Amino acid sequence: MNMVIKNKSKILVLFIIILSLLFISSCDEKEKEEEIIDYVATTKLEQSFSSSTSFLGADGIEEVTLYQAVDGDTIHVLDKTGTILKLRFLGVDTPESTSRVEPWGMAASKFTKNIVKTCNKIVIQSEGGPATTDNYGRYLTWVWYQTEEGADFRLLNLELVQNGYSFGKSDGLVRYKDVIIDAAALARNQGLKVFGETDPDYCYNEAIELSLKELRTNLDEFGNESEYYNKKVIFEATVVGLDRNGTYYFNDTDLETGIVYGIQAYSNQAGTTGYLDEIGNRVKISGTVVYYETGGVYQLTSLVDRVISSNKNNIKLIQKNYEYDLNDITPDELADKTDNNKLFTIVKINNLVVKSTYTTKTEGSSSKGAITITGLVDNKTVTVRTIVLYDREGIYLVDSNKIVLESNFTDKTIDVVGIVELYEDNYQIKLLSMDNVTFH
Repeated sequence: MNMVIKNKSKILVLFIIILSLLFISSCDEKEKEEEIIDYVATTKLEQSFSSSTSFLGADGIEEVTLYQAVDGDTIHVLDKTGTILKLRFLGVDTPESTSRVEPWGMAASKFTKNIVKTCNKIVIQSEGGPATTDNYGRYLTWVWYQTEEGADFRLLNLELVQNGYSFGKSDGLVRYKDVIIDAAALARNQGLKVFGETDPDYCYNEAIELSLKELRTNLDEFGNESEYYNKKVIFEATVVGLDRNGTYYFNDTDLETGIVYGIQAYSNQAGTTGYLDEIGNRVKISGTVVYYETGGVYQLTSLVDRVISSNKNNIKLIQKNYEYDLNDITPDELADKTDNNKLFTIVKINNLVVKSTYTTKTEGSSSKGAITITGLVDNKTVTVRTIVLYDREGIYLVDSNKIVLESNFTDKTIDVVGIVELYEDNYQIKLLSMDNVTFH
């Protein structure tokens, strides 16, 4: 009998312990729920601004207009003088989505772009006093936005961290340091996005081996629905063009049809990518297919994304001085919008009679000094757009910065070798070097 009572007592004690644990667990869960704070909603823009305050001046705050959304933590804006300001967000470090693609990089980019493109107002704020720049000349800033007239401003930097699109960076911060740290801790505890989740749109697999023809035609037809979009690919092609800003052009001729296919690629390692920096090199290259929103085209990024061989910078060299196709193009062929195959191919336009020129002069623009050349071939209009051309030999008229001036082309007849690109739904020729111009 005593044994039965003892056993019942043990069972009762065990039952009480289990109930206590469940109660404690329930309290812990409730406490965790209560700990989820909307730091974005509780953080307010307390510094006043007006049409007279200046981000670059002593105020360190100004309402601006979006010029270009680049990625998750970088945008370009126009200040009240019309100057382009390139901004790098303070307190955040979103994964890459431009020169290379990392998990959650594209998602962070889309998150930021959607906000800055649709919001009512954007206000930028420095750490205090006149704004400072990073090593790339970008102004370090806090970015506030208003969804609609009369609404409270929200701190985009903080919102990126709170939603797990970015790790928090607190080193050197003065304003909002504590709340950035708290928001990062909250996102980490929840395991949000960069703090632990798998990115459903990132390709974790090995590169898909294919031809440039298959890639190019598939993107033309299917775009974002292509099986290669946001995927890693590997193919063989020839380097036919490059500029100092990190844009590369690859061409490959389909042996069955003789059609030349091209693609644009971007790397922030311009001048240091080894075999890619030599025109005429036949290479095997890997990268990720992305959509370049500013240009409205698909391109390749993450060029050094997968070890192909032990060769320089993981790019496999097939052959130097490869003989690639350089075809003459007529104005009618250039204007044909039904032919997508010519995009990013290298071509030659002959006997262009220059009728007008225009130089981009927008302060802060990476295109400041680039020239638009409009001319006639057989009485049909052709547009040539240069990059910012620099003198190499001292034989061209240049300004004090050694930038080639539009007066070199005025009233001239020229032959131009360049890359076919798309601008405002029309094809034009991109001139990458004065070495590719012949004057008559």
